[in-house]
Amino acid sequence: MRATVVLFVAAIAATSAAPLRAQPVPPQGRIVADTVPAPSLAGNLLGDPTRQPALVYLPPGYEEEPGRRYPTIYLLHGVLDSPSIWVEPVYQGMTIQAVMDSLIAVGEIRPAIVVMPSGHNAFGASGYMNSPVAGRWGDFIASDVVAHVDGTYRTVPRAGSRAITGHSMGGFGAIRLAMLHPDVFGVAWGMNPCCLCCLARDLPTDLELWRRMGTYGSAAEMWETLREEGDIWPLILAGFGTLLSPDVDEPPLYFEPPYRVEEGRLVGTGALEGWAEKLPLARAAEHVDALHALRGLAFDTAYGDEFAHIPVGTRAFSDTLEALGVAHVYEMYEGDHRNRMSERLPGRVLPWIDARLVHGTSFGPTGAPREPRRERGARLPFLIEPSPPDSVRGSNRPGGTIAGETSRLEREGMEG
Repeated sequence: MRATVVLFVAAIAATSAAPLRAQPVPPQGRIVADTVPAPSLAGNLLGDPTRQPALVYLPPGYEEEPGRRYPTIYLLHGVLDSPSIWVEPVYQGMTIQAVMDSLIAVGEIRPAIVVMPSGHNAFGASGYMNSPVAGRWGDFIASDVVAHVDGTYRTVPRAGSRAITGHSMGGFGAIRLAMLHPDVFGVAWGMNPCCLCCLARDLPTDLELWRRMGTYGSAAEMWETLREEGDIWPLILAGFGTLLSPDVDEPPLYFEPPYRVEEGRLVGTGALEGWAEKLPLARAAEHVDALHALRGLAFDTAYGDEFAHIPVGTRAFSDTLEALGVAHVYEMYEGDHRNRMSERLPGRVLPWIDARLVHGTSFGPTGAPREPRRERGARLPFLIEPSPPDSVRGSNRPGGTIAGETSRLEREGMEG
């Protein structure tokens, strides 16, 4: 029987033997609604403004300790979402304020600032990348947002005190931005990161969809399709098209599509080859020194992720990093694309990040990260999950393994 069941039974016994007591409310941080100047987006062809919203979590004690500085965690949202997804109970009732307040209160993590910037462009899919069409969203995060945050809040303004994480498109952005800017972000965790490679596994080949793509005149029409029909693909295809095959001479959508409809048939344009060359798997070797410079790099995936390219892409990326000698953590777990977020973010991701961040008083002569609180090499209970029977093990599953054993522990300071 799992330990959680034992704890649950023990809790029932305790409450039956003693009167119920109100649980103490942990000290509370607060959420600040901010607006960030975005000169990196000037001149974009999609009409996105050069001032962008952001939400900022300030930890308990921020106002009471004016001399204290805090590390910063940049938390990136996914495609079609916005920063508000982290402060509203979207992921199984989880909100970032409740998560941070609780973890800080019990000493699982130390106080930190959490910044939730926008990556929501006209198509809802900036990818946190630079594009001659969509604007320089990568520079917006790594330059504009970081400069604004360091100038407005009491941060520790150095790479070792900045982490970047996110989910899906945000996980992709976290890995890619850390790979490109190790001088800005020292720690990265990509949660269910899309788009590391292998996009063809999920790219629709529906003739009617691609015929319709040729009729859209604006992003607004695609949002109307989403509202009326629930179809997310026009926005995603246009959003990533303007990032991976942008064409400033092809209005109104400004990208070369990977497919066109000609004489009633779907015909490839060759754009997919160019897409693959811009994704992290293809660029890892080029940025190997930057990857080595990170204080921590991790990413994960769920066996049952609805997007088939994500388990394949994360595993391929891990294999590539291993071949390059880049220390990293790669985890696979039971679940789907979103349904374990309320467990994974507070139970695994944030404590792991905290253990590698340099806090205001944590600098040593070598700049080494604080050691994790757990015993070296110890497993976390929620990673010890039985592998499903062979009869239901899908192509996403590494056959004959236990979920907890699919983690690749960092070589420095975590093995043994």
